[in-house]
Amino acid sequence: MFDSGWAAALAAIITALIVAGTAVAAFRQLRHGRNANDIVVYLRLIDFMDSPATSATRISLMAIAERLATDPAYCEDLKNPGLFPEEFRNAGEMLRFLEHISVLVTKGGVAESLVLAEYADTFVDIWEILRPAILLRRNALGPYLGRAFEHLAMRAKRHIDSGGWDREYAALERDPRDPPRRE
Repeated sequence: MFDSGWAAALAAIITALIVAGTAVAAFRQLRHGRNANDIVVYLRLIDFMDSPATSATRISLMAIAERLATDPAYCEDLKNPGLFPEEFRNAGEMLRFLEHISVLVTKGGVAESLVLAEYADTFVDIWEILRPAILLRRNALGPYLGRAFEHLAMRAKRHIDSGGWDREYAALERDPRDPPRRE
């Protein structure tokens, strides 16, 4: 009735279906693992950005920007690799953290859309304030200082300028899980 050729073909088809099913399951598992990684990094970012130290640093950035605009000696100090002004220490720590997050985002380790959905404007603001100081520190510490964060801040600016933020928040307004608004 069945010859060995038909049995082998049927076995090959069943094997292919099992392999395909296993591959689909593996990709779904990888996706779930990545989502878990995104959440862990995102929660770490929230903790850092909402910390009292970061809030204080963001306030002090305005003083650094003011000093950069008015004190040529301070600008020269930032160009010197041997000097590290004390008031810039916290800004440097914040920049290093944001550099690490930026590398994770730009290399695909964390979803950019997740990070920019909450912090696009914050990243743009921080970059615009820190930019003059970072450019001076690049003279002292090398051309790559702050590059990853600069890249992410520029992507954040494009995200905002393209209307990406407006679309995301408009989608929140249309979320079907919300009860209807009474006006």
